[in-house]
Amino acid sequence: MNQKELKEKMETIKNRGFFPSLRKGDTGIGYTFESEMGLQETNIAIPDIGGRFEIKTTRKKSANLITLFTFNKAVWKVSQKDVIDRFGYKDEKGRPALYNTVFNNQNNSSNLSIGIDRIKNTISLYETDTCLAEWDLFVLVGKFSTKLSRVLLVIAESEMRENREHFFYNEAYLLLEPETRKFIEAFERSLVGIDIRMHLKENGAVRNHGTGFRCREYDLKNLYQKVVRIL
Repeated sequence: MNQKELKEKMETIKNRGFFPSLRKGDTGIGYTFESEMGLQETNIAIPDIGGRFEIKTTRKKSANLITLFTFNKAVWKVSQKDVIDRFGYKDEKGRPALYNTVFNNQNNSSNLSIGIDRIKNTISLYETDTCLAEWDLFVLVGKFSTKLSRVLLVIAESEMRENREHFFYNEAYLLLEPETRKFIEAFERSLVGIDIRMHLKENGAVRNHGTGFRCREYDLKNLYQKVVRIL
């Protein structure tokens, strides 16, 4: 399928109006779209503009966050155990833990904040004046590019009819070329946050599920140099 054929197919789907969800729950929006497109996978080949595109579908007013990628290697300036001991809490299992998503200029329960250095091109995690961890933005963009270098982002209005969710797929973008400057701006605008996910095991060792970088699917288009609206 080339770009012209994709656009025509998307226009046809839009013109058909609301579709009843073919599956209950959060995944219904993607499953219904892929079924109507006749796709068996969550990606689509568009050879004339670069190859395979990962499909992301989202409800227009959804605030749900997705994890773009995780990255921990050699970033911690303070030991992770000390971070949990100093800024964590007891979780529901009684373990010392720290699970918190931190956005720029937004208060959070652990008093953590994000520092952005445009000269060094780094993103840092702070508690007051103490730098806890630091990430190189070029490395982050590289990690992101390996997972989501090309995306077909489909946005739908959602409404309930007779206890069944329906979707109107009326907005879509092709996203290409993730870009470092866009990442910096997204952090500054609180569109991307750092998701801390770790606890201490019984033997005192740290169990880190991977520090995630998260955003709303709708905001994905703010991370790319090239954004082509096709619907």
